[in-house]
Order: sequence, then C-alpha cells, then structure tokens
Amino acid sequence: MSSLADIPSEARCKQLMYELVTKQKHHECGKRIAWKYGRDYGWCRVCRTKIRPKAATWLRGSNLSYRQLFFLLSAWQQRQSPGSVRMALGVSYPTIQRWYARFREHLPSDGGEMLSGIVAVDEAWFGKQRHSKRARQTIVMGGIEIDTRRLRLQIIPDTEQDSIELFLQTWVTRDSHLITDAHASYNGVEWLGYSREAYNHSAGHFGMSNHIECIWSAMNRPLRKVFGCIPTQHLDSFLREWEARHNQRELFESPLAYLKATVVTD
Repeated sequence: MSSLADIPSEARCKQLMYELVTKQKHHECGKRIAWKYGRDYGWCRVCRTKIRPKAATWLRGSNLSYRQLFFLLSAWQQRQSPGSVRMALGVSYPTIQRWYARFREHLPSDGGEMLSGIVAVDEAWFGKQRHSKRARQTIVMGGIEIDTRRLRLQIIPDTEQDSIELFLQTWVTRDSHLITDAHASYNGVEWLGYSREAYNHSAGHFGMSNHIECIWSAMNRPLRKVFGCIPTQHLDSFLREWEARHNQRELFESPLAYLKATVVTD
C-alpha cells in the first residue's frame, strides 16, 4: 500500500480486521457479515449481532474509521510526514503524532538476541550542539552486524570506558570482531574477549565503520521530516522503532503484517 488509492474500502478494512482478530471469515453462526459504509460495526443478518472488530484490540475507543487507521499505519510504515498525511486524510497534526507514537508503543519485542560475528559499533549525539553551553544532548550507542544488518541501539550516560563496555557486554557476544573508531574508551575491549579493528575518523579513515555511521544519518533524516527537529524527549521509542525496522522488517511490509503481529492473540 503506497498511496491512499491503495487502501481498501472502509467495509473491506473492517472485514480484514475481523478476520485477523477472530481468524474466521464469517460469524459464529456461520453466516456472512454485512459490512456497510457509515457503520462502525458489522451486522449478522441471522442472529442480529453487532460486531466491532476493534473492541477486542488496543485500537478500541478510536474515533477514526478503519480506513483512516489503515492509511495512518501505512503512512507511518513508509515514514510519511504529518503534513502530507494531514492533506490526504484531513486529520490534525496532534492526531497523526499521537497515532505514530501508538504504533511505536505496540511494536512487539524481537527477543533481544545479542549481536555476533563482525559488528560495527559507534556513538552519536542527539539534540543540541555538543559544544553549546546549554547542551542537553542524549548519547546513543549502536551496534550493527555487518552480514545480517541486525541492529542494537541504547542510550548511554557518557562515552567513558565503563559505559561503552557495559553496552558491549549486554548486546555483543564476546567472541565478536568489533569495528570501531579510534576512541580511547575502546582500548580495553580485547581484554574482555573481543577482537578489534579501529579506524581513525579524524584522519578520514572509516572502512567498515561506515555501516554504523550510515545508521545515524538514516535516522536523522526521517526524524527531521516528521518532527522538523531531532526530538530527545521520547528518544527510547524512536530507537525501538529503528531497531524493529532492521530486525523485524516484515512488520513494515503492509498494515496487515503489523496488525497481525500486534492485535492477534493465540
């Protein structure tokens, strides 16, 4: 679903949601459900039962139509700006931002598996300029597997050796080969069981460390597109979303793929 024209009709969106939640195409009595435009529920003509697919999910209480929800979800998956979504749907900026946040909030866990093999690691600063007198930047450390592109991101208090080694021991297996910059805080990682290959970024040497450097620029662009700045107030949720975009790419293939993982209970 790449545009508003690709989103199914309201009735079809209701039907798809019902099939996801109940895992059946028809009502319990075996009869077809009437999904009429203008109603927020389906109607069984035989047993006269009203059916609201959202009622049993975290979408309950939403005033948006099913088609609007599908479009908002598709727009978030494709990192569309609130401005373009507002023009297409006619909903307010706060509504769009609130639903984008809800989509991030309900992302399922990927299991927390550690990175291994060849792993590029680096730190980045989010917020105001690092050398400003009123700087309130947040430091994020990340690691990415070169082969699989699996990603781990975490906010750290500083770039001291203890903080960096704690991240490595939490998210990177000890027999891994690290690709780092020339920061002195990495000097003791061999003692912990890692092998290391360092590149001096100040001298213009990047090598395979470009893999993690590209993550920071790729994160900044959509954040500026959506918010007009780099927000740090809810940075944890953005980091979780970015991890999911790398580690659980199937969730972003279509609205149905995301909804199947978040509203369906076994």
